[in-house]
Amino acid sequence: MENTMSPHAVTANGESQVVRSLHASAADAAVGTDFFAMLDRQAGMVVKLAVVVGEVLQGKESAHSLRLHDLEQSREELQRRSLAALRSMPNINGGVDDMHRTMESLNRGAAGLFQAARGFHQMLSGPNEATGKMMIVIQKAATNLQHGYARLANGSLIAEFDADAAMASESALRNLQALGLHGGPDAGDRAAIPSRGRISTHRDGTSPGCAFSVHDLHGTLDGIAQEIAVAGGILKRWSRQQSAGLHRPNYKGDVGSANATAFGSQWI
Repeated sequence: MENTMSPHAVTANGESQVVRSLHASAADAAVGTDFFAMLDRQAGMVVKLAVVVGEVLQGKESAHSLRLHDLEQSREELQRRSLAALRSMPNINGGVDDMHRTMESLNRGAAGLFQAARGFHQMLSGPNEATGKMMIVIQKAATNLQHGYARLANGSLIAEFDADAAMASESALRNLQALGLHGGPDAGDRAAIPSRGRISTHRDGTSPGCAFSVHDLHGTLDGIAQEIAVAGGILKRWSRQQSAGLHRPNYKGDVGSANATAFGSQWI
């Protein structure tokens, strides 16, 4: 039977398919951008906490201040909304698993900061230079994560450098500890650097059975740096995958549309 479809009909059909494809790509891009925005906010929460906790440990802010309480409430709400959004996303090639690990690492890092503020603030008799330096290291590392997530959302190819800077916080913190600059009361506190481990906390940010000492404080800060490094490692992998996707011969789209494949097989 002869095909009697007019050229106008063929053109209209082709155009409608293109429009649907563009709409689908735009929707995927929005999902990717929104998720990186959530991670940006979580990393930003760690930055804010690092600033406040640094002031608490320096005796400039109360561990029970309204500002710290408000940050804790905001952290819990942000975590709840982020997890709810994550559950609605398809887990393509395990991509959502990495996103969940990132969110959990950032949340544990924030919990560790609350632990430091509430568990160790009375231990320090006054401003402590090394402790202040350590808090700055953590603050800068979380800021690097923020920059990296923003770059990924914008399709930038240099988020890997932010990831490397965030991951370097772990060794920077340990260098400060190893130098013995914390100003502890005796050499016993400087004798050993605690082994790395996941942060164990109650809901209120306190640690069960914790003997408050400089040694324990450094262990807590070391655990926070480890969580940031975990998030940094995932960010680095995402950045490399995004860069590889943009440079494939069959890749379609401009730099800004890189997020359209954020949860697809080409990117994850």
